[in-house]
Parts: sequence; C-alpha cells; structure tokens
Amino acid sequence: MKQTTYFIALLIFVLFTETNAQKYGLDNTDPSVFTNFKVPDTDLRSLWLNTNLNLSTNKWNNSIENNGGEITLSSNYNSIFKYTLTPNFYLLHESEARYLALNVILSGTYNHSYSEIYQQDPHGPNTEKDNDYTTNMLLNFNYKNYLNSGNVFYSAGSALNVQIEDLQSMQVWDDTTNYYEGFKTQNYTFSFGVGFGKLRNVTPVVSAIRFQERLKQVNMLDKNLSDKTIEDLAEQFYKQSYFSSAFDRPDKYFWQGIDKVLSNDGLSLKDLNMFADNYLRESVNEVRFLRNEGFVAGLNLQLNYQNYYQAQSGSYYLSEQLFALGQAYVIYSHQLNLNSQLNFNLSLSGGPNVLANPMEKQLYSLISALGYNYELTDRLVASASNALNITFGNYNNQDKLLINTFNLNLTYFVEDNLSLNANYQWNYQVNSSFTNGNVYPLTRYENTTNNHYINIGFTFYFERGFLVNQPAEQPLTMYAPVSHLQPVYQYN
Repeated sequence: MKQTTYFIALLIFVLFTETNAQKYGLDNTDPSVFTNFKVPDTDLRSLWLNTNLNLSTNKWNNSIENNGGEITLSSNYNSIFKYTLTPNFYLLHESEARYLALNVILSGTYNHSYSEIYQQDPHGPNTEKDNDYTTNMLLNFNYKNYLNSGNVFYSAGSALNVQIEDLQSMQVWDDTTNYYEGFKTQNYTFSFGVGFGKLRNVTPVVSAIRFQERLKQVNMLDKNLSDKTIEDLAEQFYKQSYFSSAFDRPDKYFWQGIDKVLSNDGLSLKDLNMFADNYLRESVNEVRFLRNEGFVAGLNLQLNYQNYYQAQSGSYYLSEQLFALGQAYVIYSHQLNLNSQLNFNLSLSGGPNVLANPMEKQLYSLISALGYNYELTDRLVASASNALNITFGNYNNQDKLLINTFNLNLTYFVEDNLSLNANYQWNYQVNSSFTNGNVYPLTRYENTTNNHYINIGFTFYFERGFLVNQPAEQPLTMYAPVSHLQPVYQYN
C-alpha cells in the first residue's frame, strides 16, 4: 500500500508541475480554436469484392515386403475444394447537419472434401464426402439529422450480425451413414432516438497547430497561419482517415490537399529537403490523445434480439432473448485549453425482456465515466479516469453487478515511435445474487473483488499513423449490455 501511495503522489506531482521538455505548439491556450471548428462535408462510397479458389489433392500408399514381393496393404486419396466470396459495401455522408454511415460485409464459403481408403477388401474402397456451407453477414447503419441546422436532432441505427453454417457428411463403410450439423447465431439491434447538442471530434485542430509549429521549425514560417488556413488544415486532417477507403495511394492525395491549403498563405511543400519533408510528415503522429468538444443529451429506444440455434441429426438446441430498452444519456467533453481535456458521460438504461416466460424479466443499467487528460509538454501526457458500471438483472430474484475502475496514467514519448509508460489501476467489483433454496426460502450470494495494479514499461510503435476517432454521437454506442444475461432455453 505504501508503494501505491508513493506512485499516486508522483503522478499528481507531475500532473501539476511544468517540465523542461519540448513545448512546441503549447503556447495557444484559447479554447475558441476548438469551439469554432466545423465538421467538413464528406461523401464517400466504395464497393469491392474479394474471392478465392483453392484445390488440393494428395495420395499415399502403405505397403510391406513379404517373401521378397511387395504387397500393397492400403492407399488413401483426399481432395479438398474451397471457394470464398466476400463483397463489401461502405457509404459515408457527413456534414455539420447530417451523419449517415452504412457498412455491409457478406462472406460465403463452400468447402467440399472427399476421401477414399483402399484396403484389401472385396467390397471396394471406404469413402467419405463432406460439404460445408458458411455464410456471415455484418451490417452497421447509423443516421443522425439536425433539424433546421440547429441543435435538435433525431437518430436511427441498426447493427446486424448473422452467422450460419451447415455441414453435411456421408460415409460409406460397411453401410452408408449420413450426418448433419448446423448452427445459426443472430444478433439484431435497432435504435431510434432524439436529442439536443453537438459533440465534435476536434483532434484534427491539434494536428493543424502541431503542423504550424513544425513549419516554423524548418524556417518556412515566421508567424502564425491565418485562421482560415488553420481551419482548412484541420478539415484536411479530419478527412485523412477516410482517404485509405477511397484511394490506392492515400498518402499522396492527402499531402496534395495539404499543399493546396498552404498555397492560400503563399507556402508550398515542394522542393523540400529530406529532413524538412520527414519532419513535417511526423507532425501527424504528435497528437497524444483523442479530443472531443461539445455537449449532447438524448433519449433512445432500442430493441435487442439474440438467438442461438444448433441442430444435429435428430436433436436441436435454442436460446434466445429480446429486450426492449429505454435510455437517457448525457455526454460532455471540453478542451480547457490546448493542453487539457475534461470528459464526462452518463447513461441510464432499462427495460423488459418481452419473450414469454423468460428467466430474466427486466434489465437496468447505469454507466458513468469521468476523465481528465493533461499534456504537460508535447512529450509528456498525464491522464486520470474513473468508470462506474452498475447492472441489475431482475430474474426470479434480483442479481446485481457493480464494477468501478479508476486509472492514473503517465506517458513520456522518447520519440514518436517509443514511449515510457507508468500506470496505476484500482478495480472494485461486487457481484451479488439471490436464489431460492430447499432449506432456506432465500439465499444471498455476494462476491467482492478489490484489486490494485501498478504497471511500468515501454511501448514501441513499429508504424504509427493518424489517430482515428469514430463520431461520438452514434446512437448504438450507448445501449446497456445484455449479452451476459441468462437466455430462454429450449431442447428437443
């Protein structure tokens, strides 16, 4: 416990103490640079197909020599044929007033195998044939629209995950045997909501300011860029994460866009020496934590259905559950200045299982998190966070799960590809349940976990790219967890 106290004191001291490490880009403390940022218009569609065909055969003989002559005891022949087709469709339309994203991935596989075993048997060879069909479908859809370009919005979303597999097998030995096995897993989530406010990913603003400071270091700039150029650079950094979905050479087109923006202030990235070129390109790796700015609150209604079905020759097994959940949530994130960020989110969810005679009748969940990030210099970052999750499952008798996790982190970037890390974590968990017994009418079980962890080490990034932050306003990201609850069982 003494070591833990010392470690926390060290992190707090570093958190509020300036150091002499590099401080480029940290002189601008006006938070309006974040609140003025607007999401750029992005329109992207892509469709591609992956396919693969595989055929393999093999044959071998087993023999012994008897009285100077060779006698073949057995020979085996196997063939495998496999074909896979995977189409993928991606659509993204984003602006200040609207967000639409659709991603569909289908995957189908056919696998055929055939084997023959020849022995000294007058009835002929023993054979086995297998046909395996596998189908997977993933679909994610999110839509949000602001009314009259204001702060009031409505949203809708769905997430589908379906996996189907059928295996048909036939063996011909002394007689013929047919065997079948199949399973299907389904998970469907549908959500509709209304809300107020906007929450933007403003990480690209920091990237633009970092880039400006590096321009000064290579003597290409002796004053700050214009506000319009900073805004345009931030928009380019925002859209960079989408370039790899649209171009075969995304890096080329991204830097062409940066050069076009800089031309508004009479700058060009052409004819740079190797040092300056690499130094400027490294700026995209300097952002140490993801940034969001704004406030959003809303109400969601959600249906979540889970189904697992497994069948074998002559029997089957089924489990399923269907929850109708209501949710109220608040998300707040604010850049106190260019160095620090405060985050808070709170979600309250609850609703019944609408299946007939379920083991669990209702689900209630509270999810809350509070976090603080502070970048003392461009190399040293400290952060603190606390996450609380409380879930009540109303079975025949109520179960409760409480999880609280507190984190303190300190990261020092020796260079962009190497960081030294120190972390303290406190994890507290209570899992309680009630059951009816034969002797006592009610029995209460409770399991409490209280763990402390200290980790010190380093991280080496073989390849670092842009930090990608998914939009924080997607309605499906805030629903209550239901996968751990007990489903309805049916057997045959």
